Amino acid sequence: MREKIQQLDIEGRHGHDAIFEASYLNDIPTALAEWNASRVLLVVSTSLDTKSSVIHALEQHLSNYQVYKKVGVGSHSPYSDIIDIAHRVQENDIQAVVSIGSGSYSDACKIAVMLSATLPAGFGADDMEALVDQERGLAGPDTVRAPVAKLICVPTSLSAGEWNAYASGTNAQGKKQHFMHPKGAPSLILMDPTVARTTPSHLWLASGMRAVDHFVESLCSGKCHEEAEAHIKKGLPLLVRGLKEYRDGQEDGKEDELLKGIAESQRGSRDALIPFIKWKIPMGASHAIGHQLGSVAGVQHGVTSCILLPPTLQFTVDKTKRAQQAILQIFNEVLGMQETEAADVVHRFVKLLGLPSRLSEVNVTQEEQLHKIAELTLTDALAHNKALPDKEGILQILDMAR
Repeated sequence: MREKIQQLDIEGRHGHDAIFEASYLNDIPTALAEWNASRVLLVVSTSLDTKSSVIHALEQHLSNYQVYKKVGVGSHSPYSDIIDIAHRVQENDIQAVVSIGSGSYSDACKIAVMLSATLPAGFGADDMEALVDQERGLAGPDTVRAPVAKLICVPTSLSAGEWNAYASGTNAQGKKQHFMHPKGAPSLILMDPTVARTTPSHLWLASGMRAVDHFVESLCSGKCHEEAEAHIKKGLPLLVRGLKEYRDGQEDGKEDELLKGIAESQRGSRDALIPFIKWKIPMGASHAIGHQLGSVAGVQHGVTSCILLPPTLQFTVDKTKRAQQAILQIFNEVLGMQETEAADVVHRFVKLLGLPSRLSEVNVTQEEQLHKIAELTLTDALAHNKALPDKEGILQILDMAR
């Protein structure tokens, strides 16, 4: 059912809306008209632009606008793409950016609209790095200005980064840095299942595991409280069920079930980030290591969660037994399984979805790679929460993930 909401019920999100079961062809022109935005930059997935009618149809609906277009953004939002988008915004006096793609697209666009308002025209990577507190891997909020250009995100994955005022980009040294401003969230998020339907299933399901990781690591956090716990126990089953429905609908050739699974998963992915955004409950080792596994080895966001979440649960089981029992119960009930450990049931779910579950499956086996990932993890933005293991512990998790 179509529903328009404020993205999150928190301070600073007034005027930042989202529409579930949206129609991108109707909702994008409507928003542009409301904002009197006539100069528009589309930042769109290469596959959507070349292998589907999604982007061409939108361009036809925007024939009365001055439309510019950038096709393609690299995995993990390379600085080069962020700079390219920001320069286009500055040079063409862009009033609204429209991102249609995965989390790498929305992150690149979020950072670009922030930096286009923060740095002078023609800025470079060194100017970006100068904004970053290198110990925390974070730029902002004091060093970053609020965006001037509007931003619409039409996500094609479940990584759910579009709901966040934070965004991540990867510098030339392969380190993932984070940028934020309290008003850095998109102006509008459009959850359109028909657009998401075009995403290859392995990418969709992997991004769904990223959202599962958000829920699980929030519940396992020492800062998780009763209200957040209740929220997670309500939302996690819906997300797992939605992913299962998507997989079942795909295998059985049932389009209605598949689209229903997409819509449910989209709602679940948003709910998965609320503990972090609303209550500031930090993610843990699976996310921090995953950030750097992605930037160092080019492993896709969702796949990092597929590989790292089970061994992280295994490594932290003694400290998070209560949370892991709840996770185990939810997965067993939704999937009809009878596993005895949370790490095992999550690993089995990953396999059920047909996704990679080991580092060897993504060709990350060299000791040099693992040590670099561990070292960079210690400087990740999540490291300052003091909830991560030391380098030896990180290497143990990576070793269990081999």
